[in-house]
Amino acid sequence: MKKLHILLLALTIPFVLLAQPTFNPNCDGERYLEEVFPDEPIMTTEKFGENITIDGENVELFMDIFQPAGDMAENRPVILYSFGGSYIGGNRGNTHDICIQMAKKGFVTAAIDYRLYDRTLPPFGPFPDSLSMMEVVIKAVGDTKAAVRHLRKDAATDNEYRIDPNWIFAGGYSSGSINSLHAAVLQEDEVPEFLQTIYTDNGGFEGNTDLPGDSNMDYSSSIQGVINYYGGLNRGIWIDENDVPFISLHGDEDGTVPYGHGDARILIFPIVSIDGSAVLHPIAEDLGIKNELITVPGGGHGTFDVMWFDSMEVRSTRFITEIICGELTSIDEPTQSISTNVYPNPSSDQIKVVLKGNQSNYKTLITNQLGQVVYQSNDSNLYGFNLQKSEIGTGIFFLNIVFEDKNIQPVYHKIVFN
Repeated sequence: MKKLHILLLALTIPFVLLAQPTFNPNCDGERYLEEVFPDEPIMTTEKFGENITIDGENVELFMDIFQPAGDMAENRPVILYSFGGSYIGGNRGNTHDICIQMAKKGFVTAAIDYRLYDRTLPPFGPFPDSLSMMEVVIKAVGDTKAAVRHLRKDAATDNEYRIDPNWIFAGGYSSGSINSLHAAVLQEDEVPEFLQTIYTDNGGFEGNTDLPGDSNMDYSSSIQGVINYYGGLNRGIWIDENDVPFISLHGDEDGTVPYGHGDARILIFPIVSIDGSAVLHPIAEDLGIKNELITVPGGGHGTFDVMWFDSMEVRSTRFITEIICGELTSIDEPTQSISTNVYPNPSSDQIKVVLKGNQSNYKTLITNQLGQVVYQSNDSNLYGFNLQKSEIGTGIFFLNIVFEDKNIQPVYHKIVFN
């Protein structure tokens, strides 16, 4: 039994193994890797449960399900995406873009609800304590598990969405990734005795989120892999050799969910110790678990902009496809790099960017620490350009250069104007 030191993010949830599945029958070397269904996916909004929030309000929970347009295949793998927001904000619409992208590649995808902390926050109310937030997190994971069971029930009954119940993946951003990781990793026998009352009050280990009068508890809530955007586990040592594959994107200067070991925060307040992606990756490596880590140099919490999310979308697509279809022999990732000199940095006036040996057109994008675009251009000078403080402002920014030649790796730098 793995030792559990439970704190806020002790999202205890079972991983129930299904029979070992065979590879997905729709694998053809193109589907799941390329945009084979370019039309807008078909979206259906469906209620999958309802339950009580931390403040005692009854809320209905929905998922927006995206199916590839014109697809006649049966047995399609599913990816459930959960939004981020530190358990105090966000909504399922925040994950529509990634759901649409992956549906166009042949997956069925779902943007799902989960319950949030809904008591009054400062300055009009007290800051939430760790015990109340712990219950919120447990409720949220129970909602995630209910969404998985709901789709498996559909596969066994109406089969409206024609999914492959052997291949259900979960992912998300920040708190949504934390939900998914804990749902896939933690075991019931790791729940400490002092949490039993909280679990009992919330329906037990599986939770009690369901449709009134229409239980889905006879169906498995197991998850076959996780796509983790800047999430983590309360303790990386919970990972063992039987756990599922996962792929992570994380900035090494994340101040909300730490890249390594540190304190997870709500707003600016430290709440609990957590192990981020840089801790989880080597543990999984040592145990022989299929996993991958994309580190964003200088990246904060969600400030990686479109270049890094595009990279994650491409690589997570390949990652999942290798699980459901077997190892792939070809790879469509950038193979060339451009030597870049960025100086002086920091600067009080101008920063010069030199691209040594570049022969490709490119796009320049600069974002601030909130992820907002403050400057962008399509540059005509192949060998470099100058950045002016007067055009960008004062502070810490993230410079991204994406090349027209997709064989060239994008360039990423943190820049500072004093």
